[in-house]
Amino acid sequence: MNPNFSIHPNNFNSLMLFGLSLVNYALLYWANILLARHLTIDAFDDFSVATSVIALLSTLATLGLEKYALRQIALCIERENWPRLRGFWVFSLRTILLFSLFLMGLLSVGLEAFLAWQNADLHIAIVIYAGFLPVIALCLFLIEVITVFGAQILSLVLYRFFLPAVFLLLLLSLSDFQIELTAVSAVLCFGTAWCLTLILMIVTARAASPRGLHRIDADLKRKSRWLKKSLPLMISSLMMTMLTNGGTIILEILHPSEAVVGIYAIAMQTTALISLIGTSTNRYYLPMLVVLLERRDQVGIKALQVKRMRLIAAFVGAFLGIIGLWGQEILYLFGATFASGYTALLISAIGAAFCTLFSDSPYYLQFMGRNRLVVGLITLAAIGMIGLSFIFGFLYGASGVAIAYTLPTILLFASLKWLAYRHMRKLFAVNAQA
Repeated sequence: MNPNFSIHPNNFNSLMLFGLSLVNYALLYWANILLARHLTIDAFDDFSVATSVIALLSTLATLGLEKYALRQIALCIERENWPRLRGFWVFSLRTILLFSLFLMGLLSVGLEAFLAWQNADLHIAIVIYAGFLPVIALCLFLIEVITVFGAQILSLVLYRFFLPAVFLLLLLSLSDFQIELTAVSAVLCFGTAWCLTLILMIVTARAASPRGLHRIDADLKRKSRWLKKSLPLMISSLMMTMLTNGGTIILEILHPSEAVVGIYAIAMQTTALISLIGTSTNRYYLPMLVVLLERRDQVGIKALQVKRMRLIAAFVGAFLGIIGLWGQEILYLFGATFASGYTALLISAIGAAFCTLFSDSPYYLQFMGRNRLVVGLITLAAIGMIGLSFIFGFLYGASGVAIAYTLPTILLFASLKWLAYRHMRKLFAVNAQA
């Protein structure tokens, strides 16, 4: 058993999660301020659309194996089933690499053909950034692997600090090499940062893995089962990514090359802090929840959930207070044009708060076999968001798309939390009777 893995959260690690999320947010926010102030509206829209499109594709490229790793690897370590752990590791890396290469080729060829047909090069940054898709997909998988291997803080240091820090440094160094800051050079800087992060993640994953794991023969008998279990997680993650990133793409369709696209992108980037805290705490708490469920430890599960909820609720309350009081001043950092997005920021912040508070609920339900229910609800929410975005986005611009994001998000996560609570109560009742 991995001696670094513990089912008991501590205040120091929780504080580190918050600190790293805050640093990540500050670095990326600084980078976006730099881009918004130095790029034209067209170029900033191009960069925003490129990162949104590749965010959707990277979620698809992992096939859900990175989320399933939180459960599968934690159980293999708990049961000391090293051949199966080795098999899952090998299968996941190969599958993600091959599928991301396929998606990269498909997008590049398809988009290049479309741009040539339209005699346009407006979104060439998407094609350039797509070349880094395999690197991004592998990083997203290794983050979860390193976390479950027990090096939670180190994985977040690489992802939350090293990656954005290198991206920002590369952007700032462009002028030293007399390279113009454009959408293309910006995505090249981001892609280079991902490449350097992947190298360190590979080294870290090997060092943090159980001793002798890479010399064990891989048990690959459950390949189809792993894929079957991971695909629902991929679909739900893809739909969630659509909820958070789809608005930028839809606004580009409705209002091409207009400031409204950048305004909405910045509003969502501003709300990203609370979402980052949610994903970071999930990486920390979910492997513990998996092991406690395996042991049917009712007291431990309740204590874990209470500790997580108190931590997240404190962050959410402080975040909403800051947005309400100083949201307009924060947006003004990007320029006077972006300050008009305060309404969109406030509305989207409410949706992000609900998402963050109850973000563990869909994973719990899926780990307990309620895949169809979770995927169905998240898909309905994403479809609702897309439909409302085209209507409200056309009528009210960035604020309309913010409403289209927030309403389905609140309904979705309130429902998932209630369903998770009801399922856990029934599970405990059955265990008590047994």
